[in-house]
Amino acid sequence: MTNVLIIGATGLVGQKVTKYFLDKTDDYLTLMARNTSILSIDEKRERVVEGDVIDDEPLMEALKGNDVVFVALDSNLEQSTQRILDGMEKLGIKRILFASSMGLYNDVPVSDGASGNLTEDAILKHYQAAAQMVADSGLNYTIIRPGNFDNGQDLNYEVTADGEENKSQDVSIVSVADFVVKLAQDEKLGAKESLGISRKEA
Repeated sequence: MTNVLIIGATGLVGQKVTKYFLDKTDDYLTLMARNTSILSIDEKRERVVEGDVIDDEPLMEALKGNDVVFVALDSNLEQSTQRILDGMEKLGIKRILFASSMGLYNDVPVSDGASGNLTEDAILKHYQAAAQMVADSGLNYTIIRPGNFDNGQDLNYEVTADGEENKSQDVSIVSVADFVVKLAQDEKLGAKESLGISRKEA
């Protein structure tokens, strides 16, 4: 059994990842979000910590006792990322799975619109800065760069390394959740890598 912290547990990705962990593993989960009132938990398998990661008290409470930290942030990227990394270092937690964005390395196919890449998009610069913090942290990290989410329920994806072009822009959240769970179960899988994930084309 692995103890896993999910930061951003009420988001679209966080909720799907949580469900996948519960369905596919016997792991114990800590769910952290700014507002946890919408969460319904199994107290035998989950606990919740409400708060913002920029506040030390709830962050340290959430981190305590965990082996793996999965992060799905959507705001204050650089500040929040640094707080998480600092907290992990204090507690000796080594494994971080960091959900970022496609396009960080100009990996969006030109045919799908180069405007999705870093050179054209100021928002992606914040994701790139946060991802660089993770890469420079000395932790056992995997940066996950998913394609555009859709409502598909297919478990069908391929993983591409930093610098490889994604063949597709799309991916199901189910596929992302499956990949996150696999990464959490195997500390060597994707170790110190930035990996794109997109739907595998026929």
